Amino acid sequence: MAIRVLTYSTVEQLYEENSAFLQWNDSLHITSTVSLRKGIFENLAEENDWLTRPVLTFGQILNKIGNKDWYWYSSKTQLKQFSIISQKLRELAEENGIQDEKTFNAMSKNKQVLLRTIRMFTEAKETSDSVRRKLSNKVSVEEELALIIWKALERDGTFAAYRQWLAEFTDVQSTDAKFTSMVGDILLDVYNNENELERQMANLKPLTRYYDEKDLEILIHRATKSLLSSKKIVLHGFYFITPIQKQIIKALDAAGYEIVQLINYQENYPNVFEAVEDFLEIEKYPFEPVSKTPAFINKIAQKFLQVCEGDFSLDITNMPDKYFEFNHMYQFKEFIENDMQIDKEINDFLISPRAREIRRQVEDINSMPPLTLKDYPIGRFLIDLHSLNITTFDEEKKQFNDREELSIDILVRIFASGYIKVSGTSTHLLVKDLKKLEERLNNKTTFEEWIVEIETIIDDKNRIEAALTPDDITLTADNEIYVYKNRLLSYFDVPEENLKLILEALEEARNLYNIIFTDKTIEVKMYVERLLEHLEGKIVPNIEREEEIAVAEQLLEKLNDMRSSDFEHFDRQDLIQGLRFFLSEELENTDNSLFGESLIDSKIVSLQDGDFLPFAENQSVHLAFLDNKALPLSQKLVTWPFNDDSMEVLYKDSLLELVQKRKKNDAAITKYLLYLIMVNAANLKFSTVANVGVERELKRSFYLDLLKIETASSDVKENGLSTNMQQINYISKTISFKKRKQSALLLETKTICNKRMILSYLLQQSPSFESEFHHRFLFEKFIAQLKFFSRHYSIDLSKNEIREVVSDWFPQWDETKRSILATNGEKWDYYMKSEEIDDVFFADNLKSIALFGQLDRDATKFANSGSHCKYCPFQNRCRESEYIKDE
Repeated sequence: MAIRVLTYSTVEQLYEENSAFLQWNDSLHITSTVSLRKGIFENLAEENDWLTRPVLTFGQILNKIGNKDWYWYSSKTQLKQFSIISQKLRELAEENGIQDEKTFNAMSKNKQVLLRTIRMFTEAKETSDSVRRKLSNKVSVEEELALIIWKALERDGTFAAYRQWLAEFTDVQSTDAKFTSMVGDILLDVYNNENELERQMANLKPLTRYYDEKDLEILIHRATKSLLSSKKIVLHGFYFITPIQKQIIKALDAAGYEIVQLINYQENYPNVFEAVEDFLEIEKYPFEPVSKTPAFINKIAQKFLQVCEGDFSLDITNMPDKYFEFNHMYQFKEFIENDMQIDKEINDFLISPRAREIRRQVEDINSMPPLTLKDYPIGRFLIDLHSLNITTFDEEKKQFNDREELSIDILVRIFASGYIKVSGTSTHLLVKDLKKLEERLNNKTTFEEWIVEIETIIDDKNRIEAALTPDDITLTADNEIYVYKNRLLSYFDVPEENLKLILEALEEARNLYNIIFTDKTIEVKMYVERLLEHLEGKIVPNIEREEEIAVAEQLLEKLNDMRSSDFEHFDRQDLIQGLRFFLSEELENTDNSLFGESLIDSKIVSLQDGDFLPFAENQSVHLAFLDNKALPLSQKLVTWPFNDDSMEVLYKDSLLELVQKRKKNDAAITKYLLYLIMVNAANLKFSTVANVGVERELKRSFYLDLLKIETASSDVKENGLSTNMQQINYISKTISFKKRKQSALLLETKTICNKRMILSYLLQQSPSFESEFHHRFLFEKFIAQLKFFSRHYSIDLSKNEIREVVSDWFPQWDETKRSILATNGEKWDYYMKSEEIDDVFFADNLKSIALFGQLDRDATKFANSGSHCKYCPFQNRCRESEYIKDE
């Protein structure tokens, strides 16, 4: 049967009276992406009944490839394949089968990329033997290693299950039965899904009564046969085709199905629709418009079509204030948040080629979209827990060694999850105190070293403070800082009871670590049972948020599925790396063309997800972050470790040609997506941000230059911000705190920065410094202070004794470093002035110690940013800091 291609310019053309599409209404409809199906669903929800039969996504079809034990795209399958790669690399290294160490290291670090490449080649009907044969004697060292690993993977049952499925599906005698079974299983999954929205998006009618499991299965498969009896399929929005899609479509065509490719398209604009014409083979399958009615599209979209063809005649200068430039993320976020406060019928729909990388900075915490397992605390918790162990390779002994590799960043995240409780206290309440210990724990990598060091801190703190405590003074919140100057060092500022809680929490973390990292080799079943037992008994009960409970249950279900699998014995480290990969869902969500981006319900979505916007009625769109590095959008099709010369050979006479075609169409696909986003928009707005993350001085994209859209005036932007801010409704809330004495140190801090004063003395007892940068200043200041005391208060301390006293507070540094800093400190001119608090005189008001560095005084501002910010203990947490990173 011949494949037909029907085109439309606007959705209205699909359901007008004489539309050529109407005769295909009773077909099975399959969308290229999740986002496109969502757009169709929302359009149908507006009482537009132009489509009456089920709507599936191609991702749902692909999820049924393989057998039920080893679906090709399942997390379990990919986990096993990843673990096999890790295992094979380990075996080769230990057998001295690695010819090039650099190649081995590169392969070890990029196993997920290698797996993605091998799977992509496999889906294009290539094998390790066929690739070796095509490359002949021109196989590089990297490629040779990849082919060896690929060969090992091909012996695994997951690859065998895929090959068997493909052979059966492409056999014209069995295609119909296989496809009917797949669609039936998908529909059954939808009806068994507790999420009612999934049924609605599939355009399926609700069940009229209860069915038991067996009766429901019979009913659904009977209905599926009826649905497919017409042998009509409409494929929506396939602006490019992947190798596996090509094979499935070709097999269905050969089996007698009438297939229609339905695509948004306008003729006479080849530069915008080049990818569509290329992938849907316009020369082989003539494009047929569903309607002859002229389409009315957004004026800027029309301008975009024309300028891409070199026609600049359409004037849009009468559409001002469409383009905004922002300097950094804070400015952008403030603008969009304020813009949403305006009382208007529709808010801007944010869409960007940078959506994934900047999503967290744009989202409100209460409107986070569905995430992958690694994005939820439970998934992140497990990944971090497994990251506490690393493997190193001993070149001399040719063996791998596993060891603990604790770091403050990982432990902070584990504590922040709150999944560990000690003495009734959640570890998330100990995060701030744990961070304060960073300087003492930085070079410690084992649980034992951490525990010993924290015990040492407790002993040091008690010994030092016992020596500093006066006999005849009542200690208060206001005078403690003058007594316990050691607490200016963050690791001495943690209360002893909290240090002991941190020790308890570390013991709990070590217990779970030991459960996971017990044996060198381990059955997956045994490993999962250990993990499940601990998760179900000690972790999940501590989860409080409902959405996190749901995710935890999903994780437990997936882990339980692994337990029932026939995994062989894996080396522990191979399995651990595989589990990290499994939790990250690295491969499963890589290609949005198959599964859709996970950002579709986010406040800001990716450019790829914009294919639903032609179906959105009366929608205002804000295209953001359209800078010169974000566009054109990369398809991110990596074929590593196969080099460009090898790929030129492999592309020939192969389905891999579709991969090459997609890579070459980066710019064309970008232009097509931009057009789809703009074509039906009720209102359009564009913006760029000059500084994003580590990237600086970004310029607006060439596509915006083509449109010649003028930058919105600063008055419009500023007036808009001002107007919007006035409309924000604030709720007054009274907070209480103990009133502090107006000491000289507190007042001096206030003259420098009100915000620093509040953070130092109202929200905590007193300031403390966490970073090595600040600790170096404190070391020098303590030396200078003791030197002053020794001279002016008849305290008999020699130069070496002063150094010994101060060095005792900084045991984490070596003698050379302390000696250099002491020499610097001895050069300081130290000035002190006494301080009276509650009728008690203290010799030093500490202004010289706590307020070091260059100070710019300005009490008129709440947050006084300036060069002195780098000397502030809160510089990394202060939004206004001159030294804050734009993250």
